[in-house]
Amino acid sequence: MVDGWRLREKPSEMKTRRLVAQVCTILFLANAYSVGIASQASANDWNDLDDNSDATGYGWDHLVETQGPNGIKVTDQEKWGTNSSAPSSSTTPQTTPSDDLTHYSNDAAPSTDARAAGVGYVCDGVTREYSLPDGTAKKLGCLFSSARSGDDTAGVVPTTSEILYYAATTIHADGAGLRKRPDGVSYTNRFVPTIVSVTNPTQTHVINLLGRDITITLTATNYEYNWGDGTPNTITTSPGLAWHKGIDPNNDPRLIRHYYTPPQGWRSGFDGPYPHENREITLTTTWSGTATNPFTGETQTINGLVTTTETTGPFPLSHLVINNTDTWEEKQGH
Repeated sequence: MVDGWRLREKPSEMKTRRLVAQVCTILFLANAYSVGIASQASANDWNDLDDNSDATGYGWDHLVETQGPNGIKVTDQEKWGTNSSAPSSSTTPQTTPSDDLTHYSNDAAPSTDARAAGVGYVCDGVTREYSLPDGTAKKLGCLFSSARSGDDTAGVVPTTSEILYYAATTIHADGAGLRKRPDGVSYTNRFVPTIVSVTNPTQTHVINLLGRDITITLTATNYEYNWGDGTPNTITTSPGLAWHKGIDPNNDPRLIRHYYTPPQGWRSGFDGPYPHENREITLTTTWSGTATNPFTGETQTINGLVTTTETTGPFPLSHLVINNTDTWEEKQGH
């Protein structure tokens, strides 16, 4: 009421205002409803990815599409990292060629002690007599040298530690094999972690010294993951576990997981298109080395003998949007 006069809206204005209010209410409820579904579905979809009629009513193939670049629908290969249309009911983790790619394309470096040992081996044709620990002698046209022997050109039988140091400076150690799921992409949903594990925590190499083949066994003892997003590295002694159906991806303590967050503060479609950004995971593995000295019979292990570094290569971040479907609605009795 203004100055004794009651203001009334025209019928057309009242209808318009009511319509706007109803639309806003519907949009708010729809958004809250979809967020609730997204959270619940993402918590369940790891165990139900291969079942379009699971008990929760969430059929992965019917519900999920990406909010990423170009709005491309998530394919089975993107979801599973395999060439099959869907995984079987087996709990055996499936592997892809990319799982072992880093295993063979890593960088390797010997320890500081290995480099300082000054070990060297050259077959120059000059005959030298080596006195073996059993009291016998052997003539060879090769020279093994180390910081211990100095400038002495006489035949010196290597110690076990020198054998390991020589191996560390001459072999190219393989990486541990960085397995990442999902393969080729990581999602920024709250309940969809990126899970990593290694495929090859041990490896063997054979070297030859003074006519003897010697097997060197490397065992991974420490793993450090750099997630490529500025968060603290994850350091662990566990090789991790490859996710398979039946494992809770968010709570199983055997899994090594990381949760990426949307880039540039993106929260929803109201913020505009999902930003296109890549991430890259780097795994640094520390290895112990074990060998048996063929001249003395002694077996020795040296920790931190070799360090390897491998990466996943760049992969895009994306965000899953859970859509209602007729099938889901029917299961809810709607």
